[in-house]
Amino acid sequence: MSEQKWKGRPFFMFFHQPLYFRLFFILMLLQGCSKFAVAGSAVKFLPGFEGPLPFELETGYIGVGESEDVQLFYYFVKSESNPEVDPLVLWLTGGPGCSTLTALLYEFGPIKFEEVEYNGSLPRLILNTNSWTEVASFIFLDFPVGTGFSYARTPDALQSNTLQACNQALEFLRKFLIDHPEFISNPFYVGGDSFSGLIVPIITELISEGNENGIEPSIDLKGYLIGNPVTTPTDDNYRVPFAHGMGLISDELYESLKRNCKGKYQDIDPSNFPCSQDLQVFNKLLDNIQVANILEPTCDFWAPNPRNLFLEGSLDKTFLGLNRFERFLAFRCRADGYKLSYAWANDDNVHEALQIHKESIGYWRRCNYGLPYTTTVQDCVPYHANLSSKGYRSLMYSGDHDFVVPFFATQAWIRSLNYPIIDDWRQWVVEGQVAGYTRSYANRMTFATVKGGGHTAPEYRPAECKAMFKRWISHEPLSYFMTLQVWAGSELEFLPGFDGKLPFHLETGYIGVDESEDVQLFYYFIKSQSNPEMDPLVLWMTGGPGCSSISGLVYEIGPFTFEAVEYSGSLPRLVLKPYSWTEVASIIFLDWPVGTGFSYARNPEALESTTLQASDQAYQFLRKFLIDHPEHLSNSFYIGGDSYSGLPVPIIAQLISDGNENGNQPLIDLKGYLLGNPGATPLDHNYRVQFAHGMGLIPDDLHESLIRNCKGMYITIDPENFLCMKDMQNFNQLVESIKFSNILENYCGLRAPKPQKTYAQRRDLDETSQELSGHDPLLAFKCREQAFVLAEIWANDQSVREALDIPKSMNQISSDIASQTFVRCTQKHVGYWHRCNDNLLYTTTIHSSVPYHANLSTLGYRSLVYSGDHDMVLPHFGTQDWIRSLNYSIVDEWRPWFVEGQVAGYTRTYANRMTFATVKGAGHTAPEYKPVECRAMFQRWISYEPL
Repeated sequence: MSEQKWKGRPFFMFFHQPLYFRLFFILMLLQGCSKFAVAGSAVKFLPGFEGPLPFELETGYIGVGESEDVQLFYYFVKSESNPEVDPLVLWLTGGPGCSTLTALLYEFGPIKFEEVEYNGSLPRLILNTNSWTEVASFIFLDFPVGTGFSYARTPDALQSNTLQACNQALEFLRKFLIDHPEFISNPFYVGGDSFSGLIVPIITELISEGNENGIEPSIDLKGYLIGNPVTTPTDDNYRVPFAHGMGLISDELYESLKRNCKGKYQDIDPSNFPCSQDLQVFNKLLDNIQVANILEPTCDFWAPNPRNLFLEGSLDKTFLGLNRFERFLAFRCRADGYKLSYAWANDDNVHEALQIHKESIGYWRRCNYGLPYTTTVQDCVPYHANLSSKGYRSLMYSGDHDFVVPFFATQAWIRSLNYPIIDDWRQWVVEGQVAGYTRSYANRMTFATVKGGGHTAPEYRPAECKAMFKRWISHEPLSYFMTLQVWAGSELEFLPGFDGKLPFHLETGYIGVDESEDVQLFYYFIKSQSNPEMDPLVLWMTGGPGCSSISGLVYEIGPFTFEAVEYSGSLPRLVLKPYSWTEVASIIFLDWPVGTGFSYARNPEALESTTLQASDQAYQFLRKFLIDHPEHLSNSFYIGGDSYSGLPVPIIAQLISDGNENGNQPLIDLKGYLLGNPGATPLDHNYRVQFAHGMGLIPDDLHESLIRNCKGMYITIDPENFLCMKDMQNFNQLVESIKFSNILENYCGLRAPKPQKTYAQRRDLDETSQELSGHDPLLAFKCREQAFVLAEIWANDQSVREALDIPKSMNQISSDIASQTFVRCTQKHVGYWHRCNDNLLYTTTIHSSVPYHANLSTLGYRSLVYSGDHDMVLPHFGTQDWIRSLNYSIVDEWRPWFVEGQVAGYTRTYANRMTFATVKGAGHTAPEYKPVECRAMFQRWISYEPL
């Protein structure tokens, strides 16, 4: 057949010719004699990257369609391991209309933009250590036509729909393989994310059908993978349960939505006014949430106008316009990083290096949302079903903090396929940490969540996603057994550890309580750094019971903290910490109850205490402190704490109130109290199941089984309820290696230091340090607990104790106590300081503080109850429940509260002067995780301002 006769005919007609003709034609193509498969060009250097690229990159166009009026642009990166045998992946970015440069530079390609202050020059490119191209070759395709650098030669060719575009992608792939025959035998996968969830299964099905029909070249299709995939028209329906699970909407609104909307939240009947009203409230609450990852800031991203920027050809002018008179500095928002792609991809030098067709060049956009593209396939579940029946592998992964396509939606359509489960829901682990949860099905489908990941999971969790991809593509299970690093104890030198004079007023000391003052309570007192004569005075109680107030002072709300640097063998350094609550209030940090921190007892009997006894001792302490500090008697007074302090704080507040009424001197100007993630009732832990489900830690079916079998009661289970016990065993296994205090953070098994000699006989600092670190240096604090170890070193240093005036007689008393048989203590040293003393001789005798809350509210005292919304120790659901049981009238309905223009959490105010607030992304001790937001919350509340 003559070349003239071939002109104008669809390329796929070639595959219906006799075999001898096809082989001859392919040979001619490989010799460069064909016009139909246009070879790409190797790119050795890229503008913005220093030196030659250390990997093989090729870019080019391949024309598709009858007259090749559609020109699809691609970036091809060969595997950096063994490209001859490693898998080949065709990757499609979502949108539709988002350039594949997004995946290449922001997700898992071998290079990325350096995040530094923009100085007017071309953005710099650096290597990405978490690239998937280390184990596979990738074709990054600008798809469909009109995306990125892909273009059409005619207006008609620019129009496309789902099936048409998928056929164009298939044609592109076959032409690419004809031009790259060395990859025809490589295992092949199709991948993508977001909107590509609709596209990838269709293209995979087309490849499969082509292979079945004998179309050459035959592609060694193995399967496909998709992240946070758009799949069905009902995907958005799962945003409501997701928002509830993540603590973005209240329990009441969620129940009302379910009741009024019957579980359907899109395309609702306009006459269903209750549902419409609920959805209006829902949408308003979510207005300022970053939907791609609810924990990240929301940022408006303005795309530059090509007429007055790009066409003028000035990078400086482009970037000036891009930032609307602002230069972006430290990439506060992810969108700031996206702006670099506009400056880079619209540069003439970049066009030349990538060999962009001149006729295609218009203004490059990362996402072209004005694409003339029609979605004609709305539901691709049938494609998944068909591909699975043919034995193809598939990986579905979901960043579990994505609001665009929530993991609930993906689990729902997977469940609809009714695949048998062969490897049930369990953790998968990276570097000893839970990276997410996974489940495998009989039809070779694997589902995985990526803990803390957003809509494009590799962008948010690059190391974890690289491990996930590498394992799956190598046919390995996602989950490996977890190995935990255990840190041993040590002791160091003297306080301050702070360079120069402290820029604030610090006082430490003991106050004896009870009749004979055998209980000696230790405190740190820091005066307000603003106006100590007028600012409020706060007594802060750390939880446990038995956790030293150093936790609050150094790690949460105080003005200094330990410098997080590699441990060098010297005393840990103290540095100033911004966003301290002492900037607006004077705070007494109390080691309470006796046996906590440096607080001690003079005899064994005094070391034992109960809830009411210890609360009365705290009240005695406070009265004696104020007698000794009369200048603070007129200050507004609050009592605060977190965690276990949710029980004693209301009790102590009640004792103060009762004492004032009885005329006890001195009178204390009690205004109220505040609690963070507070323990309040015996049922607090009952809400971990609901929390774990909402956060994507357990699957829907286990949650439903737990509800059904346990009847909503997950503590003190009847041992004969075998079904519930089995479900709870499964539940506990799934959350076993999750860090309860903040489920997104690394889990570290930290054992308390166990010195083996008396304090005076302890080994020198260097030797102790080696024991502490298990022969590994403390580096960049991968785990929060590593920073806690510094407190053990610091507080057990002799010079620190001398500076704090810790009485030496305490050592002899402690030695006497340690010899008593009733002391349930593992320590052998005398007077050894523990951040949290788990062997405290303390008995909880009051198990619910709810009646105290009710009484204090009727007396008119203010209260702030806040919850870090990623805390599984005391989930916000439990706190909301006991607050709801008080039946307070709501005066300010559930709404977001903001810090620096970003949603910092959600809040609700009640008629009895109680305010509840969540802190978005925070853990059990919220100020430790979100210092900026919590300081703003405290400052507003203490100043009687709305959150």
